[in-house]
Amino acid sequence: MYCLDYVNEDSLLISCHTIEDAATLPQLASHLQQSMPQLSDLILASTSLLCVCPADIDPSQLSLKVQHFAATVGANNTSKTLDIPVCYAAELAPDLEDVANQTGLSPAEVIALHQQGHYQVKTIGFMPGFAYLQGLTGQLALPRKATPVSHVPAGSVAIAETMTAVYPSQSPGGWHIIGRSPLKLFNKHQQPMCPLAVGDKVRFIEIDYQQFLRLQAQEEQHG
Repeated sequence: MYCLDYVNEDSLLISCHTIEDAATLPQLASHLQQSMPQLSDLILASTSLLCVCPADIDPSQLSLKVQHFAATVGANNTSKTLDIPVCYAAELAPDLEDVANQTGLSPAEVIALHQQGHYQVKTIGFMPGFAYLQGLTGQLALPRKATPVSHVPAGSVAIAETMTAVYPSQSPGGWHIIGRSPLKLFNKHQQPMCPLAVGDKVRFIEIDYQQFLRLQAQEEQHG
């Protein structure tokens, strides 16, 4: 789960090789702060945690703490898979034709490849509920738009570089919009406000335009 390396005689670097493991690093840092308050410093990065020990702490004690935490977290893994319905109809996918032209694929092939991806939440940022989903096939990898647009509707399903995402709210954006989901992926009146967390998996399920309208109406009724 974790890779432990001694940077020097009083510093231990804990690094991760998977998104799921990296998602546990904030919990690990909190656990170490509580169980070993005498630690000099804990420096958290996206895939690593640097622990600096004072002279009176044996780094091997810290290593044992980390191994125990890893075993506990592994036994209580709460990552989940969310199925996200998406409609790729032309009126909801303004960039689908352009993506097809740039990749040398047909629109149907773009849709099929997007659905076949095995996606995982790498991080959440840019705006509340915006989950960066890793796992987009290289065949669909395109740079962001040279000129962002000022209005991207909530629910827009987009791709850029090696990622795909769903815009949780209306906003400007520079990703390529290839569809739209009726799901609300951020609601400040619910708990949790975002149904996705780092490490979760996502599958995109195609729906037609009538299904989209029906599901969208249901979402609006539920607030």
